[in-house]
Amino acid sequence: MNLIARNLFFLLILVLPTLSQAALNVGIGKADITPTIGTPSAGYTERKGAGMEGVNDPLLAIALFIDNGEKKITLCSVDHLGFTYEMVQEVIQQVHLLPELRECDVYVGSSHTHSGGGAYLNIPLVGDSLAGPYNSEIAKFYVQKTIEAIIQASKNIISAKIGIGYGKAEDLSKYRGLWPVGVTPVPDVAIIKVTKFDGSPFAVLFNYAIHPTVLKSQNRLFSSDFVGYARDHLHSLLGNDVQPIYFNGAQGDIIPVIFNEGDRFASCKTLGQSLAETVLAVYDQIDTTDSLDIKTQRESYSFKPQATPFGLALPLEQYKSEMNLIVLNNLHAFITIPGELSSIYDQRLKGIGKELGYTNVSIFGLTNDAHGYIILPESWQHKTFESGLSFGGENYGELTNSRAETLLKNNAPK
Repeated sequence: MNLIARNLFFLLILVLPTLSQAALNVGIGKADITPTIGTPSAGYTERKGAGMEGVNDPLLAIALFIDNGEKKITLCSVDHLGFTYEMVQEVIQQVHLLPELRECDVYVGSSHTHSGGGAYLNIPLVGDSLAGPYNSEIAKFYVQKTIEAIIQASKNIISAKIGIGYGKAEDLSKYRGLWPVGVTPVPDVAIIKVTKFDGSPFAVLFNYAIHPTVLKSQNRLFSSDFVGYARDHLHSLLGNDVQPIYFNGAQGDIIPVIFNEGDRFASCKTLGQSLAETVLAVYDQIDTTDSLDIKTQRESYSFKPQATPFGLALPLEQYKSEMNLIVLNNLHAFITIPGELSSIYDQRLKGIGKELGYTNVSIFGLTNDAHGYIILPESWQHKTFESGLSFGGENYGELTNSRAETLLKNNAPK
């Protein structure tokens, strides 16, 4: 080997480790999913399918695309009562048609605002009651706009750094469950901080369990409820170029504190800004790095819908759904729940996660489906409010908890 060849050989040895360490790339995409004025909203039967009369703040689909060189995932938040499993599967199928996204894991989390777009539930009686008369074109609109946000995020990527942290947003929520009694809401806030490679702010995903029901059935303006106010305040705190993204948690029996009964929009602002201040405090304490280990596991399943304790039944023989586990840097677990999980299960899973060695277990509620409340057998037996829209039967909550435990154990830190 001559001198030049030898020098090239040693240079390659020095460079190859750097080349094999893939850069962390992220992207943001956003689309307006506000339907036309006159479309019904979803979440309150008292509206009786009446059309909404205006827009207080736009309903958005916001996607965060992450590519660590080995795995691609997209976390997409939608200002919506709850995308059905079929809607999410259509999103995923369309996204996977792009060769560069064929292996991308997609997670669509609904904020659960009760002032979002309706007309999307193609279920006799139940669908009309919760979301107004079904309109296939409007349902398709929500899906297509979400796809648009995800594809946009995958195409507008930058080199980035990511960190994960946790805090608590106290005194913003209340436990409404009638059984068990005396439960304290889980105030945990989980944060995924994303910066540009130079450390300047780029995006922040915040996860907090609470019903976005500050606005009541009398409201006739489309709104993301407190969520939009939280995002707007984070823009003012971190800069307009930063994209805040909200994922709900185990909010099945958790409702918001109302700070101004006479002006519910003012109350939305107060709650949203308070939550944003907590997010910022946590954000400022998080260190970011230019690498991120990502592990995921999906469990698809089906069940036969059962009548609620009040006799309401879905006219379906089988219901398909799924649960997912996302583990970041081997320590931070995020479980996607296809409905509204009781906060009591959230507490249980956090405890199990600690025993298994995770830093924290966080719930992404109403993600990749939204098929009602997931509650304790005792809550079902006592005919609580939540049991009225709980279609998995008396023991469905226990089965859901067991599935989540299994996923956590299968992927526990070594």
